[in-house]
Amino acid sequence: MLETLAGCLDQIAVFAPTWGLVLIFVFMAIESSFIPFPSEVVMIPAGFLAARGELLAGPVWLAMVLAIAVGLAGSLAGAYANYFLAAWVGKPFLEKYGKWFFVKPEPLARACEVFNQYGAATTFVCRLVPVIRQLISIPAGIARMPLGSFTFFTGLGAGIWTAILVFIGY
Repeated sequence: MLETLAGCLDQIAVFAPTWGLVLIFVFMAIESSFIPFPSEVVMIPAGFLAARGELLAGPVWLAMVLAIAVGLAGSLAGAYANYFLAAWVGKPFLEKYGKWFFVKPEPLARACEVFNQYGAATTFVCRLVPVIRQLISIPAGIARMPLGSFTFFTGLGAGIWTAILVFIGY
C-alpha cells in the first residue's frame, strides 16, 4: 500500500512545478467539503516538495508560504461550500439524505451538538480535529453563523493545521 502511494506521489511530483499550487487548492477544497479526503495527503507532500525546491522555482521560504496560503484558500473554499449548502438545504434534509453525500446522521448530530454547546469558537477548535474538521462547517451553516466570524475562526484553524502539515513535510 505504501509503495503504491509513494509511486503515485512520484508521478504527481512531476507536475508540481506547473500545477502544484492549483492541485493544492483543489485537493484542500475537496478535503474541507463533505468528501472524505485527508489533508495530510496533500499538505505534507507540499511541504516536502517545497523543501526540495520542486514545488515552484524560487526561494524555499516562498514556496512554503505559498503552499500554506493556497492550502488555506482551498480549505476556506471547501468550508464555504459546506456552510452555504447547509444553510440552503437545512438540517432536516441533511439528516434524511446526508448519507448519500458522506454526511452520516450520527456525526452530523454530534457536530451540531458541539457547535450549539460551545458556539462560534467551535469552528476554530474543530478545524484542528481530524474527521470533525470537515463537518463543522455544516452546523455553522445550519445555525447561520455570521459569515465574518465563520471566515475568521475557520481560517485561523485551517491556517494553523495547514502550516503544521507543511512544516512536517519540510
